[in-house]
Amino acid sequence: MSLLKCPKCGEMFSDSYKTCPFCQEDEEFYNGKKPKNPGRHVNRSKAPSIIGPAMVVVVVLLAGFLVYTYLGKDIANIFKGDEQQTQIEQNDPVVTPPEQDKNEDKNPATITLDKTKAALKVGESTTLQATGVEKVAWTSSDTAIVTVDESGNVKAVAAGTATITATAEGATSAACEVTVSEPEKNLEVVSIYGPLGAPNEAFTLGVGEEVPLLVEGTDSTPEWKITEGGDSVSVDSNGVVKRSGSGNATLEVKVDGQTIVITIN
Repeated sequence: MSLLKCPKCGEMFSDSYKTCPFCQEDEEFYNGKKPKNPGRHVNRSKAPSIIGPAMVVVVVLLAGFLVYTYLGKDIANIFKGDEQQTQIEQNDPVVTPPEQDKNEDKNPATITLDKTKAALKVGESTTLQATGVEKVAWTSSDTAIVTVDESGNVKAVAAGTATITATAEGATSAACEVTVSEPEKNLEVVSIYGPLGAPNEAFTLGVGEEVPLLVEGTDSTPEWKITEGGDSVSVDSNGVVKRSGSGNATLEVKVDGQTIVITIN
């Protein structure tokens, strides 16, 4: 038996082999076959393949892409909702129960006035009395008509109607309506016989006589009227009185809200 040198790989092998066992081993090894006669490649480890790990990475990426495509918005909304809820909880102010009103169980006091209506003439005054509370504040709805001071003294300023209101802390208010009228004027009915202004004052007028009457103290037009004895005495719109027969008569004069009554004998 002798040794031969392989012209291909340069290894020495026994002439009992028909072909170079080393070349045959290399061919079987690289083709993935287990060599029948292992030699120099018995302890040689096969080079690791990157195909498997690469496929795993590709599968993971593909799965992530599909999940994001079909469920991305829902997942984002879930995380967004959690963030909003957390933000709301952080910004939610601490609500403390309101303190109970100390006067909640107490009935409010009631102000009572001695009058709820009053009538005054311009320049007149009156005082309102309030009970039920200790300290009262007074106000007028129209100070051009009625004024009121801190003691409840009311004064009429001009004709009209105004409301005086009394208030106090922790109490219901009370009001008085005040009506103000013009004061009566000092009127006189005069004739050629002299003043006839006093009510029920009489003057004498003979049959067939007539006398013009005037009302002094006003620029308004008076209203003349015979209320009794109209068969014997008459009066026109200008205040001219005429007697046509005997008997007494009653003359009534109205002007500026006043009535003057005169007896004609």
